[in-house]
Amino acid sequence: MSSSANTLSRINLINAYLSKNRWIWSYVGVVILYVLTGFVSDNPFQTFTASIGFSSFLILVGLGQMLVITNGPGNIDLSIPYTLAFAGSFSLKMTAGIDQGIFLGLVIAVLSGLIIGTLNFVLIRYALIPPMIATLANSFIIRTLTIVYFRGMLIKPPKALEHFVNTRILGLPTLFVLMLLLSAVIHVVLNKTSYGRGIQAIGQNPKAAYLSSIKVNYYKLITYALSGLFAGIAGFLLASYTGGATLGMGGEYQSNSIAVVVVGGTSIAGGDSNVQGIVGASILLYLVTNFLNIIGVGASYRSIITGIVIVSIILATGRGRGKN
Repeated sequence: MSSSANTLSRINLINAYLSKNRWIWSYVGVVILYVLTGFVSDNPFQTFTASIGFSSFLILVGLGQMLVITNGPGNIDLSIPYTLAFAGSFSLKMTAGIDQGIFLGLVIAVLSGLIIGTLNFVLIRYALIPPMIATLANSFIIRTLTIVYFRGMLIKPPKALEHFVNTRILGLPTLFVLMLLLSAVIHVVLNKTSYGRGIQAIGQNPKAAYLSSIKVNYYKLITYALSGLFAGIAGFLLASYTGGATLGMGGEYQSNSIAVVVVGGTSIAGGDSNVQGIVGASILLYLVTNFLNIIGVGASYRSIITGIVIVSIILATGRGRGKN
């Protein structure tokens, strides 16, 4: 009886730990996919590094989306893919393709993202438009501007920038290492600063947060501005990584930025963020895609299988049952 009781106690402890740290499931998926890749690829580590290289951009926009979602139900930034495409095109154009223009390009990417994110908040706060509708409406404006000013242009990155985004540190993509450092900073911000604690309180109960003298609107302004900022920088870096800016370069980041937030263990109901899960979920999504490519699965079936994987992880984390 004593042995059975100890075993049951350990199981309960494990279940409690997994329930509290739902982000672990995304890493479980990564390990499983890496092992499976080893059976179908001669160089699974190369597949892994290729996956984390592309996951760097998803981590960046995913962190911004996570901050937005943390503010509570309905807070989702649907303008991310269009912000990414606009900022990527505009910033690379301003570099004029020369190394001396890199700093100016980065400034343009930062300002573009901040302005778009701030405009999102203005529509939400002062036009009283629900966040999903406001960011979607803003995305139409951004998309139109991108088409009008950058359609048909062949916008190539400066050679030095293209080289930088493709460099490696200890065998890992430099951008991925930088995203790990940024994730660590965001983790500290969420847990150690008034802003981080504030947005989580807002997500749990906006009225209680307001009555507790938390600067609800100010923190939401910062959040949407940060989401725009991260999308703008992601556009600048992604365009350089892939060899040039295109109008559709941000397309996959609308659904994927939401998917990595949920798969990573952040509550879609708000008030509970998991930075660690953003990293794991981003790697997982690209590992799934690369694994399916290797075994020759068609594009339509890849989407179906990826969706199944996402739903499976969500069910495993318990997020399918709503906020608890």
